[in-house]
Amino acid sequence: MKTLAQSMVNLQAEFESSGGSQGPQFPKWKERRQMIETFIQMPQMDATGLSENWLFKHCGEQHWKHLFAMLGVSGLTSELMRDDAGNQIYPTFVAIRARYEQPLNAVGMDDRFRTAVDIVRCGRRFFHSTVSFGNRAFCFRLEMLTTFVTRNQHGRNELRQLSTASDLTSEAPTQQSSPPLLKLSQAIRHRDIAEYNFLGHRLPLQGSDLDKSIAYQPSPYTDYNGAGLLYFASYPTIADTLERQLVKREGLVADELDWSRLTSTVARDVFYYRNLDLGQGLTAKLKRFDRVGGNFVLHTLLESEAGAPLADVITAKKIMT
Repeated sequence: MKTLAQSMVNLQAEFESSGGSQGPQFPKWKERRQMIETFIQMPQMDATGLSENWLFKHCGEQHWKHLFAMLGVSGLTSELMRDDAGNQIYPTFVAIRARYEQPLNAVGMDDRFRTAVDIVRCGRRFFHSTVSFGNRAFCFRLEMLTTFVTRNQHGRNELRQLSTASDLTSEAPTQQSSPPLLKLSQAIRHRDIAEYNFLGHRLPLQGSDLDKSIAYQPSPYTDYNGAGLLYFASYPTIADTLERQLVKREGLVADELDWSRLTSTVARDVFYYRNLDLGQGLTAKLKRFDRVGGNFVLHTLLESEAGAPLADVITAKKIMT
């Protein structure tokens, strides 16, 4: 049976030879460290500064472009991303670890940034990258772990993992061992560890002193992508939105300033477990809300209506003065 990479390359060659128009052109593998320049304008901003939702999307796009270049694939369209059985293949995120040298609200209009990507294949199924978005004053670094999945049933968002290529292009660096981020994600999902060391703070994972909950109906217009899947960049945005509501509802801080103005994100870990069918609701459970020095550390568990875990979102927000 052909590997995923072979199938993708063969499909691309067949498509191009038939005269079909190509999809987005990906950088050649040898150009993977080429800097991509971005000027910060309104689309990159939100009411608090640099939009983390945009930052996740931007870095995620660069991760996938370099991944496909590593597979030796250029100009691949979504229609060609199918396995040997004809099932649509979707790239998906397993975990993201983001560290920001400055809070997101320190970024302003007309700031100039450059993006650099380093990516490796880990075993047969995973791809691990470090995406740096920075300039002389700021550095935002995202560690990204991804794999490929397909739907178990048409029209539903229950996904199953695929085995990816065992023989990628000869230029592709390979790491046979599992990346620590994967092991950490699995340990946190199954609560195999009692505490998580997050920025030096020992965050308890079992039990909760808080456990405040709030429901949410994801929007098909802003939270889902073109494949009908709850978008990876929406998970932290949903967590932010609901945490802000819980802080106000529960009176968790005495300051009358809006939570979005009082704090700004400096670190974020997202561990993805499941997707969510369009039309279903979710619940955010605020498990921890700790004051640690000049930061608040929050742990929010996103769950489906049936109580299945969707993601753990762990965040550090700097208190702004």
